[in-house]
Amino acid sequence: MEKRTKMNNWLSEASEEAIQFTQPDIMLKLIATIDERGWPHITMISSNKIIDPHTIVWGAFTEGQSKKNVLKNNKQGIFYMTAEMPFKFLQVKAEFENIKKEGPELEEFNKSQLMRYFTYVRVHTAYYNKIVGVTKVRNLSLSGIITGIIKDIIGKGGAKTGLAEKRLNVIGYRLFTAPIAVRALAYIDPKDGYPVIIPCIPLQAADHNRLVFPLSSLKKDLLKIPVNSQVAVFCMNFDFANQVVKGPYKGIKRFRGIKFGVIEIEEVYNSAPPVSGPVYPKLYTRPKISKFKY
Repeated sequence: MEKRTKMNNWLSEASEEAIQFTQPDIMLKLIATIDERGWPHITMISSNKIIDPHTIVWGAFTEGQSKKNVLKNNKQGIFYMTAEMPFKFLQVKAEFENIKKEGPELEEFNKSQLMRYFTYVRVHTAYYNKIVGVTKVRNLSLSGIITGIIKDIIGKGGAKTGLAEKRLNVIGYRLFTAPIAVRALAYIDPKDGYPVIIPCIPLQAADHNRLVFPLSSLKKDLLKIPVNSQVAVFCMNFDFANQVVKGPYKGIKRFRGIKFGVIEIEEVYNSAPPVSGPVYPKLYTRPKISKFKY
């Protein structure tokens, strides 16, 4: 019998269907963590699966923000979505528990389709996490995606900020204006403090300073995002270029007669190798002093 938590009917343990759903190597697997400011952060970690009704394991082969975050705040939102249509997805709330440097999960990760041909890069650490809440496997409506793209074409031009500043760089602007790309949004659930990840493929950049999304699919999920809360948005194209945009969610506004959720861009994070880190705002440092007067 499925056990339910008090978190809006989230299940307290993963079903056999959910466990099997997370096993393929080729699928979208995202982790939302919480940084030291209390903001959500999203990372794609493909070495990631549910191993039993109460446990998720994900592996690290590079060092980034998410690995630092879970050591300070163990609450996570984890997300899985099929790579091919019809799209199906699964959402999880989990708590980081411990790290292992060896074991069967690490061996399996390194034998996966993604990792087995790498000579110099290995999954070196396994992060074990307790499942706190998990949804059933859900469908992502193709009609909702198509409707959202049409709404973007009609309405997003009315959401431009008119600011001269360009917070999204060239790569980011291309990612967030492409008609089709992998996009997902994370926010912190005020009821329990866990991040929640929602797929949001029709989300687009209105300009270089603002993101908008139509309420064309998963409307009930999107309407749960608290107004003025900090959110993170992950975007990746089919060449695996990706960025994460962070900023306040300003609620639902109407542009050209169409309702859109509005996110103001405050920070842009490059999560793709070889160098991960913030690309906006730029970090300014003092020039190195090499000559001294005595």
